[in-house]
Amino acid sequence: MLKRWLWILLVVAVAAVAIWYFVLRPPQDTGTPVDGQISMGAVVRGPFEATVSATGSVRAERTQRLGFRASGTVVEILVDELDTVSAGDVLARLDPVDVRLSLAQAEAALAIAEAQLARTVKEASESELAMIDAALAAAESGVQTAQAGVDAARANQQRVLSGPTADEIAIASKRVEESKNALWGAQAQRDAICGRVGLGVSQADCDQAEANVNRSEISVEIAQLQLEQMREGVSDADRAAAQAQVNQALGQLSSARAQLQRAQAEAELSRQGASAEEIAVAQAQVDQAQVGVDIAQRRLDDLDLRAPADGVVASLNLLIGDTAAAGSPVMTLIDAADYHVVMSIDETDIGQVAVGQEARVVLDAYPKAPMIGTVSRIGAVGNNVQGIVVFDVRVDLEPGELELRPFMTAAVDVIVMRTEDALLVPVRAVRRDAGGRYVEKLVNGQLVRVPIEIGASNGEYSIVQDGLAEGDEVVVGRPSGPLFEFSFGG
Repeated sequence: MLKRWLWILLVVAVAAVAIWYFVLRPPQDTGTPVDGQISMGAVVRGPFEATVSATGSVRAERTQRLGFRASGTVVEILVDELDTVSAGDVLARLDPVDVRLSLAQAEAALAIAEAQLARTVKEASESELAMIDAALAAAESGVQTAQAGVDAARANQQRVLSGPTADEIAIASKRVEESKNALWGAQAQRDAICGRVGLGVSQADCDQAEANVNRSEISVEIAQLQLEQMREGVSDADRAAAQAQVNQALGQLSSARAQLQRAQAEAELSRQGASAEEIAVAQAQVDQAQVGVDIAQRRLDDLDLRAPADGVVASLNLLIGDTAAAGSPVMTLIDAADYHVVMSIDETDIGQVAVGQEARVVLDAYPKAPMIGTVSRIGAVGNNVQGIVVFDVRVDLEPGELELRPFMTAAVDVIVMRTEDALLVPVRAVRRDAGGRYVEKLVNGQLVRVPIEIGASNGEYSIVQDGLAEGDEVVVGRPSGPLFEFSFGG
């Protein structure tokens, strides 16, 4: 039991000594002692500067990770790391073969559409009108010929039904020759029409002429068959053939009349010119083809990786032959001409910081070459870092000769207050108790408590607002010694 009390007393004694040494012991001072015991300091008047200090890092004004806008195989790399580039410079290029073929195809489609538009809006020339009139005359003649064919077919049908005579047999023989002549005429007409396709004659007209030739060939076969049948006498087959001839002639007449209507319409259109609707359609086709060219050109442009601004290539993750995906970063570009510092300031100090304040910046890389900066932005929203709220503050650096690199460490002192004439007291002299702030003077060997009011402090001096005068001597440090060695007087 006795040992337990001894241990308790020992712990209490150690705690008392610790409290006196770390809490109640007067602060030590290396200043000039008065009577070898107390250090004194003077209240002076002079310039004063208050700062808020923080540590930050250097940042480039622009740091961009660049990637291609298209996918493809890398065929050319035009820069190396640390190269200086200008806005618009090509940095790398993808294989353009397939896209160039697409562009050539789109340009060809545009040329066709433009030619069609020009043809639509162009007025017919004298020669073209002459050709159109000739085609119209040919169509009218075709109708007359077809009508004659119908008449002949019907007459032949009547003769077949009546039975052939010697004269009819002779006529049938002649008809064979006539159908052959008609075939030759149809062939000649086909050759004339198809030879003018694209010169006022459409492909449909050529196809119609070819159909006429085919019908004429059938007519020859029919005429020969009729002649043979006539010599053999009237049969059911003769009667069917005669009816087929009539039907064929009627079909030829219908086709000839349709051809005449087309020729008349084309002649009228050539004389009147294209309508507004036709011109609009042709123009829309040109516009559509131009969009195709623009899209292909844009795809070709997307194969080039260009610098969006002046800067330095900070990193390059690309090799020739690589397959690049659209939007995937392959290099980093920084603006090496404009740097700033970003730092975090505690919420207890942020109220003293304002945009436009001057700042002194010292980089760890260049400790003997301080730089000047200006506060340009203060974060509107704080960040909670391990329970402490801090605000991001940006300091723009003035241009200099130092070679800066992103993320260099910087110590920053923001000058939040500056005056050329202030009454200053050493910070070590200012004390505080329940009655407020005070300093101590040594009067007749006794410490006298003097209440004061102070303003801003900078770690070395505080501005005196009331209670002291220039030249006053105040205690800045007490020596080590027993408690309550000095007493307040006055």
